[in-house]
Amino acid sequence: MGMIDKGEAGTEPSPADGLSSREVILDAAEQLMALHGYADTSISAICKASGLPVGSLYHHFGNKSGILAAVLERGNRQFSGGLDAMVDATAGPDERMRQYYGHAPELLMSNVAYFRILHSSLTSCDMGVPERLAENNEAVARRLAAVIEPVVREAGIADPGVLALQLARFSAVYAAGAMLVSGYVRERVFAEMAPLHEVVRTMIASAASATGPQR
Repeated sequence: MGMIDKGEAGTEPSPADGLSSREVILDAAEQLMALHGYADTSISAICKASGLPVGSLYHHFGNKSGILAAVLERGNRQFSGGLDAMVDATAGPDERMRQYYGHAPELLMSNVAYFRILHSSLTSCDMGVPERLAENNEAVARRLAAVIEPVVREAGIADPGVLALQLARFSAVYAAGAMLVSGYVRERVFAEMAPLHEVVRTMIASAASATGPQR
């Protein structure tokens, strides 16, 4: 008595719309967390919105912070995939990076829910949330670092991977801050993000100048 019923092992609800139960839960959680914030979204509310039993949530995600991690990971993947689709894969490193930063504001506005959830979870005291956020932020940075690194390498910097990751982390924090201070208003987001590419290019040039030509 008093234990949570996690359902029969191996059983899986079959949502009528054809989505997997995992995706149905993520859709419901994303909508609720974006609207009410992470702290004020309960497991029972996600169950009600998804139409799935609590056992299904625990089966897929373990706990509420696990749902948060999956929601953020999916949002991160959608954002990165959207950027990849908008950028010319045949472009040179510098032009490819410019396109990434140029298209970023549009993708930021297409993923407002992701940033609302990210911001609302920053003050959570739930066990595991800080670790989930750190993992998400590092994943974002490493994806962007892969775009920045070829430009840093062309600048002649000895260890391009280190600087690329630093600049990617800076860019991720900048973008999250831009969304927050802009109030998620499209025109303000574009205005806040406009200088970022040039700032990153200046930082690369400054680092190259400080280290001098590499032999």
